Amino acid sequence: MKNKVRMFVAVLILVSPLLQVQVQAQEMMVAKLSDSEISAVLPILKAEVTGYAKLANAVASEQNRRFQLFLDIKSGKTDPLDWLKQHSKHILVPPEAKYEPACSRAVSLGISLLLGEQELVELKSGAVPTAVFTLGKEISSVNKQLLGENITQESYERFMQNLYNIDAQSYVDIKSILDRTIGFYTKNGFYASYETTEDGPSRTTAIFYHPEDEGYVSGNVFHLDVKLFDPNYPETAKQCRQHPLGPSIDIRAEYKLLDKIFSSPDYGKTTDENTRNSLRKASITEDRYALIKASLVGARTDSENTDAIEVPEFDFVPTTKEEKEMAKTFAQMKADALARKSNITIYNKFKAELDPILDILQQYMY
Repeated sequence: MKNKVRMFVAVLILVSPLLQVQVQAQEMMVAKLSDSEISAVLPILKAEVTGYAKLANAVASEQNRRFQLFLDIKSGKTDPLDWLKQHSKHILVPPEAKYEPACSRAVSLGISLLLGEQELVELKSGAVPTAVFTLGKEISSVNKQLLGENITQESYERFMQNLYNIDAQSYVDIKSILDRTIGFYTKNGFYASYETTEDGPSRTTAIFYHPEDEGYVSGNVFHLDVKLFDPNYPETAKQCRQHPLGPSIDIRAEYKLLDKIFSSPDYGKTTDENTRNSLRKASITEDRYALIKASLVGARTDSENTDAIEVPEFDFVPTTKEEKEMAKTFAQMKADALARKSNITIYNKFKAELDPILDILQQYMY
């Protein structure tokens, strides 16, 4: 009989990665709960789940407000340029720049326009308010007709290939416009320069921002913003189709600004700090607290089927190193099973107070 048990143990070690981990780490742990311990942690648990509920409500509110901005821009109720001007004193463009509201709306809404109405509601998509301006100059050596009446992937690729044909005079004209635009922003107190690339300064793209808005609002000057015609963003391509194929400006809100406007109080951090302080006062470690919570959830589940808990019995004397390690694991399994049975009694005693807590807690644990 002992030989059969040893063979069974050896087979388990060989074929069960889970048991191999258990033998090595002995992680099959269940806290054996007591009345006094539950009485001590109940106020901490209540405060923690209250904090979690506040956090969940705050996050939902933030998502709703971000989504409302998306809906307002989509419907035309909110114009991206007007929104930017409400949140910055430094929305400025050269006199020759012409604003394109429909194109700006599409760019502001981005990839979310590919979603259906139900998906938009479920995901609560946000918007990045972006104002697009043309500088009125078309690049004469770019063949606009290649895009076609309705832009397709094929026509877009032909168009992109044609950009390699931009001639030297066109680049001279482009540089003149970009230099003049950079000078305009520098004169008005902005940081403005050609974008830096791996190969050095770009000759086709510049960036600008006002020092007071750094990290909150930024702008780009493009010799030709090809993203506006990308058929992978059909609504943007449609609304920006009449955009001249030449230098343009976009001014957009950075995520830092959106977070400043929409972000909710950090209830999660506050809740964690309060929980740690309460645990210290109660002389309970964070690891023990985590184990108590997991054990309470387990006890709640076990209470629905108490007969499912099996207390293992192994009648053999281990002699090899592997058998001794496995014996430790079996001993832990037995202790855990007995603790689980005991915890059901504790859980049932505090069930009325625990169930509302566990309903919320389990949303964040799993």
